[in-house]
Amino acid sequence: MKKKTMGIILGLVIIIIIGIIVRNCGNTLRPLNKPESVAFDPDNNRFLISNVGSGSIAAMDSLGNYSIFLNRLFKAPRGIIVRQGKLYVTDPQSILVVDIANEEIIQSYDIDGAIGLNDIAFGDNNRLYITDSLANCVFVLDMNSGRQDRVVSELFDSPKGIVYDRPRWQMFVVNNAKHSPILSLNTREHSVDIFMDTMYSQLDGIAIDDKGRIYFGSWEDDMIIQIPQEQNRFITDLKGYKGAADFYYHLPTNELIVPMFNKNRIERIELEP
Repeated sequence: MKKKTMGIILGLVIIIIIGIIVRNCGNTLRPLNKPESVAFDPDNNRFLISNVGSGSIAAMDSLGNYSIFLNRLFKAPRGIIVRQGKLYVTDPQSILVVDIANEEIIQSYDIDGAIGLNDIAFGDNNRLYITDSLANCVFVLDMNSGRQDRVVSELFDSPKGIVYDRPRWQMFVVNNAKHSPILSLNTREHSVDIFMDTMYSQLDGIAIDDKGRIYFGSWEDDMIIQIPQEQNRFITDLKGYKGAADFYYHLPTNELIVPMFNKNRIERIELEP
């Protein structure tokens, strides 16, 4: 009787262990697991997507087919950007630089004072600007010298999305906060001002198309809002996008490539000419 009981217990333990292994493998190998940010890899004509849930980077081809590009190299990758054959990743107190062709990390920069690095954008002079939602600031990393700077402002309130507006030498930054304005970070003086007040809350992604139209996402309002060229109003046609994270504007197809964080999928939004 005791042997039979022990056999049953052992069998249950084995089943539980197998279930845990299968679940963990499923989470690791799933192409999209809390997708956060999108970048375009022009050398391979594909989009790269950071997965906070699995610590991986996925790839999506032009037809929408997914694969795992990099697995188990990161803790919780969020912001990503591609430049000259390299992928730059925030993770979450460091910037990791990946050689895309060789699929390996070639550089790592620990950011002093970082807590939760989020989105990332290149300015001029090979400088990276990185939002930190938990440290409530924007870090600047000079990729030429390795020098680090920290931009603080009372206007920062859990900063998330960031994008470079080159014609005006500024970074647009949005906050994960109530009624967040669009902020302007001057890349020459590192001053921070309000570019445009909004009535929208829990902002995340922000992008600019080739015509200068600005798009930003609101988690509370479940939409992506457009600021037209005239910058005199908000256009709210893009509704039903709950959990839109750091989206990317793709010029060749005039689309927003939008990672849906909670739904584990990518939405492609064709914009008006």
